[in-house]
Amino acid sequence: MGIRIIQVCGLWFWVAAIFFIFVVLNQYPTLQHIVTDRPASASHAAAAPANGGPLTARQRLARAENAWRSSVGLRHKMALEHPKHPKIPFFPAQQLSDFGKYPYTLWDFFPATYTCPHDIQRVGRLGDGGKWVCGMSLYEARKSPETIIYSFGVNDESTFEAEMLARIPTAQIYAYDFSVTKFGPQLPASYLSRAHFKQVGLGEKDQLDREPQFLTLKSLMDENKHTYMDILKIDIEGSEYAAFDAFMDSLEVAGTTTLPIGQVMIELHLMDDENVNFDRFTKWWERLESFGMRPTWLEINLLAVTLGQGKTDPRCVEYVWINSKDEKSILLQEV
Repeated sequence: MGIRIIQVCGLWFWVAAIFFIFVVLNQYPTLQHIVTDRPASASHAAAAPANGGPLTARQRLARAENAWRSSVGLRHKMALEHPKHPKIPFFPAQQLSDFGKYPYTLWDFFPATYTCPHDIQRVGRLGDGGKWVCGMSLYEARKSPETIIYSFGVNDESTFEAEMLARIPTAQIYAYDFSVTKFGPQLPASYLSRAHFKQVGLGEKDQLDREPQFLTLKSLMDENKHTYMDILKIDIEGSEYAAFDAFMDSLEVAGTTTLPIGQVMIELHLMDDENVNFDRFTKWWERLESFGMRPTWLEINLLAVTLGQGKTDPRCVEYVWINSKDEKSILLQEV
């Protein structure tokens, strides 16, 4: 009798497990593509070398892929367990009774669970303006070809661009900002031959009939005759979602399944609950993941909270994504 009960319970366990997977994949169809389409880096064995030596970059990436996949599953499991969460990005204290003792914010669903397979360093000033760079030493040691860097959102602070140019002899920076006319004063004149600025905004469509003009990322790459960039730094105050969607649209039209970008340093903004809610953010984020992007670092930007601008929630977070599908990336090289 006891054995029979165990067998029945075991059967119901597997039925429940299969039902859970079915619900998750149908509620979040993007996840089906992510789970079944394994990037190139994951095809390499994640096991440690037989001789006990250090892991290769490919092996570290394969292990990172496993850790990331686990976090995707936990993301959707947590969302299903707390169905009221997808409605808003932040959950005020008075609403804690709605979902028990676990007060999550949107950022808790999207941790940086991937791994930079090399060194990761902070470049630029401390606080707002500086960025984390995966594999900085590889870019510094590079002899050729040119290291193509795009920078959106310059304002009057160019310590990131100045340090990248100082440390990477092959760097060429293409910077854009509709709100200013030149780099900040931190960029020495001696670097201007490798620093190209244009007063243009990054948009979801080309707007040539306004001043300053707004162009899509694809249009700017075409204008510069670039098919690939090593690094993209972007801080455009909430416009990043539409701009990236437009870029991914153009790639899908061309039949491309990989972003032509090695890594991205991006500040993500939640301006208000209607602008980017949980469902919108999840679909956008997982679309990027389907193109091979993986979150490897994050830093919460508390500037708005510190300045007391009426926002007490951490609405800005700096993420570093690296491209797990990108065979052109210097990050897949061995040291």
